[in-house]
Amino acid sequence: MLIVNEDDSSSQHHEPGLPSPHPTSSYWHNHPSPFLHHHRTTARLPSSADVVIIGSGISGAFAARTLAQERCVDVLMLEAREACWGATGRNGGHCQPLLYGQSADVSAFQLRNFLAISSLVRDHGVACEWEEMEAGGCHAFFSGPSFEDAKREVEELRTCNPDLGALVRVISQKMELAELRVPNAVGAIVQTHAAKLSPYKLVSWILEALIKQSKINLQTSTPVLCLSPSDGSSEKWNVQTARGTITTSHVLFTTNAYTGRLLPRFRDLVVPVRGQMSALTPTEVLLKEPLIHTYSFMGIESQAVYEGYLIQRPISSAPGDKGQLMFGGARSLARHKGMYVDNDDSIDEPVAKYLRSKLETFLDIESDKPVVSSFGSTFAQEKRNELAAEKEWTGVMGFSRDGFPWVGAVPEMTGLWISVGFTGHVDRQTYMFWQGMPNAALSAQHAACLIVAASKGESWRGQEQNAVKEGNIPFCYISSRERMERAEKLPQVRTLGQLIHPLYGLLLMGLQAAINAPTIFPKRLQITTKPGNSFFDDQLDRTRDRPFLLNDTVDKREWLVPELSVALHIALAWASKQLGHSDALNRTLQGAVSGTAVRLHITQL
Repeated sequence: MLIVNEDDSSSQHHEPGLPSPHPTSSYWHNHPSPFLHHHRTTARLPSSADVVIIGSGISGAFAARTLAQERCVDVLMLEAREACWGATGRNGGHCQPLLYGQSADVSAFQLRNFLAISSLVRDHGVACEWEEMEAGGCHAFFSGPSFEDAKREVEELRTCNPDLGALVRVISQKMELAELRVPNAVGAIVQTHAAKLSPYKLVSWILEALIKQSKINLQTSTPVLCLSPSDGSSEKWNVQTARGTITTSHVLFTTNAYTGRLLPRFRDLVVPVRGQMSALTPTEVLLKEPLIHTYSFMGIESQAVYEGYLIQRPISSAPGDKGQLMFGGARSLARHKGMYVDNDDSIDEPVAKYLRSKLETFLDIESDKPVVSSFGSTFAQEKRNELAAEKEWTGVMGFSRDGFPWVGAVPEMTGLWISVGFTGHVDRQTYMFWQGMPNAALSAQHAACLIVAASKGESWRGQEQNAVKEGNIPFCYISSRERMERAEKLPQVRTLGQLIHPLYGLLLMGLQAAINAPTIFPKRLQITTKPGNSFFDDQLDRTRDRPFLLNDTVDKREWLVPELSVALHIALAWASKQLGHSDALNRTLQGAVSGTAVRLHITQL
């Protein structure tokens, strides 16, 4: 579900700007391709093309490759900045399908993406630091309810699709968690088919090969300003840039976060969200014994919920191969949590500090053998100075309003096609940030195949239906007028659980290490808007009479509150006012103890 920032007026119908001309410097761009840097295949911008692709990230590259394979000879790619200078060249370096917690057809499709990229790299010897982790990808959970949810999702997967279920393991024993280097985790899910890579090098290889084979014309530093029908025709489009106008029959948008600038109807369907990354100097232990897993973390500290994702770069004699820890996340600390931020020309210092100093919160980066510890005993302790950061940068992702990518024809606009919205997952927006790589390649390939069919006068709709039947694209990814109308009816405001943030973390997480009380509602607080909800009632009854600490992250103060229901009532009353659900909440809260004064000083309110 889409989350907006505190200022709702700034998020309604947000029009993204152009990509920033002066972005932060991504580590992946340390050694840019000499061939692609400042590249323009032709000195002059062509006045026409059969197909225009806007964007040169992984989606644009795989779409162009598919068009070339289908002998589409006149393909023009327009890039606002340098080639692969957007989200693909700024991500965390993961490629991993999510095998549980979503429908089996989506998981199977993501697995096919992974295998397709793996085959491409292997068959052509692509030098992009691709390494498949034999030990798998580790998803570490630092709250009991979240881990219980994940375990339930794995069981559901094993029931409905045993083949996919066999690729996933549930880890809950402390010794096994220690061997995974996550001794403070409540539990972990380990799945096969996890890889790390340099996404920039992969895309660069594809684009260089296509250009050298005269398959595409790449024009960098050529942002698209607007589109319009050519001479009022519904058959052709004018693509306007500052360098001139191109007339074409087909335009493919691989613009992700910036789609709404050129397609206004998508402004509320695919929205910009800024994430942040760091390249950290590894500890001596991790230089001697490099990580054998990729990692994603869902973590709880005393004051809020944070997330993280991590790979370790290669260690070799090659320049720059120093085993850097590519650590990203902590969007909860960013201004407006990164929502509707469409520039990548600065970093959020609270996020940067967190990434430099908090990795050891999640991962054992000092021990050369497994160390078992109980949850909470070392979780919130500061054990070392900050890790040095070689690079810190941001990138702008495109969050889909209904949680799924948009792939195919732009409804009611003949000749316009999209492959966008690859970041975010319906239930896992807080910590799964690598959903682009295991989706984009085959999604873009599908869109390109539709273009080829349409250009030949064939039924692209029939091809799309066959692709869904054959598992080549999930039905929920298909762009259609009906889906747009459904998505536009979804709430634009945050769910109740996200509305309460930072109260969300303050009220519910602060007590865990201090007084060992249970953590409640870490992911599902939004369901408390429904009256008579048994989960809410049970948790409220169990914690009604327990004291807890109320934390103020702004002024760094805290109070001992005698009863959870007091502050919970305050928080829910505030949230209900924002959401207009006061009647439902009042019915839910009947019987809650009230009347005890609490000094609640949260400046965000």
